[in-house]
Amino acid sequence: MEPLSAFPALPSEIVIHILEETARSSHEGACSVSLVSKWAREIALPHLFATLVHHMTLSFSVTLSTGVGQPPRRQTLGPFPSKYGHFVRNLWTECVKSFFSSVDEELILACPNLQSVALESSSLRLFPFALRSPANALLRDKGHPIFGNLHTITVLTHTYRYHWEPLATAKLLNGMLLLHNITHLRLTDMRISAYCPHDLLPNLTHLALPFLDLGNNFEQRILRLPDGVLQRPELRMIVLTIDEKKWLENPWYLNVLSPGKVLASPRQTFRTLVEWARQRDHKLHVLLSPRTHVEPWQEWAAAARGGPSIWDAAEDARERDTHGDGLPESFFQASYR
Repeated sequence: MEPLSAFPALPSEIVIHILEETARSSHEGACSVSLVSKWAREIALPHLFATLVHHMTLSFSVTLSTGVGQPPRRQTLGPFPSKYGHFVRNLWTECVKSFFSSVDEELILACPNLQSVALESSSLRLFPFALRSPANALLRDKGHPIFGNLHTITVLTHTYRYHWEPLATAKLLNGMLLLHNITHLRLTDMRISAYCPHDLLPNLTHLALPFLDLGNNFEQRILRLPDGVLQRPELRMIVLTIDEKKWLENPWYLNVLSPGKVLASPRQTFRTLVEWARQRDHKLHVLLSPRTHVEPWQEWAAAARGGPSIWDAAEDARERDTHGDGLPESFFQASYR
């Protein structure tokens, strides 16, 4: 009698299907599949490189990460192999305190199939350059829609109109203006410049702005938004994001929102703000983002890999109406000494 097999032999089609589903289910799954064999690695690559996070610091230490889970730890990949660039759908790239954008340029040139990008405002100029670059001549000759699927931009630094002007005339291969393809825009820093390029984005449906940078007056119920934003009929959602750490560690913000009141309640002030925004316009949503102990790139990467986006989270916050209930009722003494 032949010994029973621990696991019955499966047709290769079923094995491939299992590996594909595993790689698709999570990034960790894709990492595991990539280690099985050379042929299994080919199955995993599109999922392994679908979302890429790049950081460059002043010391020029560079990390390229496919963003290992929670708690997040970055896996250093070294120089990015450009032959994998066509797999990248979502790219976060920032050069912290650095004036050198050569790595940004290489990444954007290597990733023609981007759907979502998060980058510093100074790197926006690279898109028109990449569209006409000789490096992409072969793709253009083949009719490849370079950046034709790009619909979401997150800007990581304050921005001015001149950052966007080179993009205003940039055209995709089908003749459509690049900026006319953008439907989702998030600005994360408006402390220095209050410029918002919504007038250059006629098909923009979702806009996120950092509430604490807008200079609002809570006492007089004045909500400052970029001129003309609420009058845009195509805009379906405007999310006012609040950095939870700033909200909890800087009572100054709440005192500005509520002049004359000392150390207003973080929870009550947030709930009042939510109601205030709803009464002002149905498009307005208020969301804690990023949350405490979560870096912005971690939140972005989690959404890029299929988790809830800020737009999903904002809708859910309105439906459940419990968002912000976990905020403390008062500040701890140590937080404002």
